[in-house]
Amino acid sequence: MDAMKTKELGKLGENQAQNYLNSQNYQIIGTNTRSKYGEIDIIAIDYSTAELAFVEVKTRSSKAFGSLRETITYTKRQKIIKTALTFLNTTTKNIPRRWRIDLIGIQLDSKYKFQDLIHIKNI
Repeated sequence: MDAMKTKELGKLGENQAQNYLNSQNYQIIGTNTRSKYGEIDIIAIDYSTAELAFVEVKTRSSKAFGSLRETITYTKRQKIIKTALTFLNTTTKNIPRRWRIDLIGIQLDSKYKFQDLIHIKNI
């Protein structure tokens, strides 16, 4: 099987993450939201906590690249924070003003079938 392109792999993982969030009482209000600082994969309202979750999704088909937490460097976290603040300061949507950054890791097998999902809140 040909290696799946990184962008396609990421989209597959983001779709899986959206399905998961929908099943967990979240309302997705944005995807692939960009600012001059970077991009946030998913923006969703967590109705269980009345918070806005800015969600970074990491999709893997191999465990060769280290742990999930290691994927979010200090620099990446700063870009997410700046993009989140830009969104909060420019949106006209009626949304919660309490917010956090979450990380969802999607593990696929070698044939790109779903294996596991890890959701780490407030990274």
